[in-house]
Amino acid sequence: MRGDVVLTVTLADVFNDVQTGQLYPIYFVQGQDQYLINLVREKFLTIIHPDDRALNLAQFDLTEVPLSLAIDDAKSVPFFGNQRVVILDNPYFLTGERQKSNLEHHVEDLVDYIKQPEPQTIVVIFAPYDKLDNRKKVTKLLKEQARYLSFVNLSDKDINRFIDQRVNEAGYFINSAAKQELIRLTNSSLTQIMSELDKLMLYTLSEKQINVSDVKELVTHTLSENIFDLIDCLLKGQLTRAVNLYHELLSTGEEPLRLHGALIGQFRLLLQVKSSEKSEKGIASELKVHPYRVKLAKRVVRKFSYVRLASAYLGLVSMEEQLKSTSRDPELLFELFILKYKNQMAE
Repeated sequence: MRGDVVLTVTLADVFNDVQTGQLYPIYFVQGQDQYLINLVREKFLTIIHPDDRALNLAQFDLTEVPLSLAIDDAKSVPFFGNQRVVILDNPYFLTGERQKSNLEHHVEDLVDYIKQPEPQTIVVIFAPYDKLDNRKKVTKLLKEQARYLSFVNLSDKDINRFIDQRVNEAGYFINSAAKQELIRLTNSSLTQIMSELDKLMLYTLSEKQINVSDVKELVTHTLSENIFDLIDCLLKGQLTRAVNLYHELLSTGEEPLRLHGALIGQFRLLLQVKSSEKSEKGIASELKVHPYRVKLAKRVVRKFSYVRLASAYLGLVSMEEQLKSTSRDPELLFELFILKYKNQMAE
């Protein structure tokens, strides 16, 4: 595992390490999906027998305890056993984030440990972040010398595999259309997908078959999905429906600025996808967004001109400026935006 090349391992690789006992001294897990984080954590917990966990298992939240304490623990030899597992959560010092904390982390302690780890200790570092500061020495070192498992930007294939595995293990069947609708409605969040599958399997308990109609009826719409519907109405000229959707979102307690941030962000993505000649994978990598978002954006931009997309985007940017600088009613501002956008489309 030494060298300058980052070699990302798969979930199957990590599970195989645990099952065969061929464990590496340090594992570095990056990603925000709570379902996958819990899955990996539970797997590492199986290394230590429940009766021995009080002595040979330690978990440290680095927003609450200093790094030096965790490293000292990792250096300790196992008590009445062959191995110790030390789990480090929330290593925010690997990102560019600033924490309001009086804790002082001596990151060089971790750097030194990575270079010379305790052979009987398995250190597992969970970094629940989509972005890390790769300029930092400690981040580079972890990616190069630990077993690095990344859940950032799971592919469609990965997500479909997890769905199939969960459904098959439960003795159910889900068709392709239902899977794609489930992924779309949850914005590709595996954590939410698994939560919604629990509801869907309970709902279809008698027939044990999940169809697209079941998904549409039961799955909770995310803000991203509602935003997608709103944008679809705008671009298709269904402006009354767009106004009604906007009112509905605000009536549920959605903050106007958060809503507009999401709208502008999605239109920005549509414009970037429209103007790019790269593949879906290439665009996703360049923009650091999930490939599924790019796939959906590709479907949309084929139908509409760059001018129409840009007109909506610039109108929303102007509206956001008014939201921030005046006390005018958001619903009135949106209706004024719609009127202006309608006139631009008619030109």
